[in-house]
Amino acid sequence: MSFSFEHGGDLEKAARLAGCDPAEITDFSNLLNPLGWPTGLEEVLRPRLDSAFRHPSSGVALKLKIAEKLDVLPEQIFLGAGTTEFIHFLPLFHKPQKPVIVGPTYGDYAPALRRLGVEPTWLLALEENNWVISAEQWKDCLQEKPDWMILSRPNNPLGQSIDRSLLWEMIQQHPAIFFVVDETCIEIADDPADHFILKPWPANLAMLRSFSKTYAVPGLRLGYMVVSPETAPLIKTLQMPWTVSPLAQVAGLYLLHQDDWLAESQKKNRGEKENVFAQLQFLKNFKTFASSLTAFTMRGLNPHFSSTDFLRELLMEEKILIRSLAGHPGLGESYFRVGLRKPLENEKLLKALRKRDS
Repeated sequence: MSFSFEHGGDLEKAARLAGCDPAEITDFSNLLNPLGWPTGLEEVLRPRLDSAFRHPSSGVALKLKIAEKLDVLPEQIFLGAGTTEFIHFLPLFHKPQKPVIVGPTYGDYAPALRRLGVEPTWLLALEENNWVISAEQWKDCLQEKPDWMILSRPNNPLGQSIDRSLLWEMIQQHPAIFFVVDETCIEIADDPADHFILKPWPANLAMLRSFSKTYAVPGLRLGYMVVSPETAPLIKTLQMPWTVSPLAQVAGLYLLHQDDWLAESQKKNRGEKENVFAQLQFLKNFKTFASSLTAFTMRGLNPHFSSTDFLRELLMEEKILIRSLAGHPGLGESYFRVGLRKPLENEKLLKALRKRDS
């Protein structure tokens, strides 16, 4: 069986490869909140389990709560089975002919476009430029008159963010380009306030958010999209019905009331991240890039380093799962990502890396 993984967090496959129980795997391959989900979520869901046997509601209560928190109109909110639903749905709505993906970035964007028979162009940040896209790169890209652009902010996996004022200027100056801004990780970033909520909302912008990373609940499959009031009616006629389960809606309402928990988790995660980053800087055979996320992209410095082989080695010998970035355009075989966990688990990762640093 191949040691490549389409996504992080595939513990079932990892356990089959390692010949162990999934519970034995320490998973550093994802971008979930290291502290896990808020206390009390299970208690809220348990008495509502019978709702799983009924048709989902329209989600009005959850939309109203999201709209209240973002200070937008409820009709601008669309609920979905994670941001993945919208990543694959929006190209069907807009039908781009000259799409651009700003990267290196999340791996699902390109397949969603290729399903329509459209090959995207890549606008790639470079390591030698500290993963910042230059003004000249932006200029050359926009001169080609793309009609679609998708980017993650902060970037997944690198944790960098395109300047908010620069992005807003491009959206205003290029109304023929439909911009999709994926903010899946914004609430676990160093600066959650650096979000892209706009007023008035431009017709050529869709913004994506997810509960998965912030609250560590990827299995609930719950996300949402914000679009302009003008665009919303047409999108409403095209979206599939019933993609969000009743249990996910109940969970979403509970999670959106956990502001104190979220603020505390952000504080704890920042402190632990600073500690881990300082330890990673001592490694001689690995380079660790600064990140605004609770995860680090790393590069093996030995000439023949392979992140795919390294994933296999750590999984088989340490029961540790990392994320190889070998298949990501702009990165490649020498790069991998580690998402942080709780302190004792992070020490396990550091010990494994130190053992291989001689």
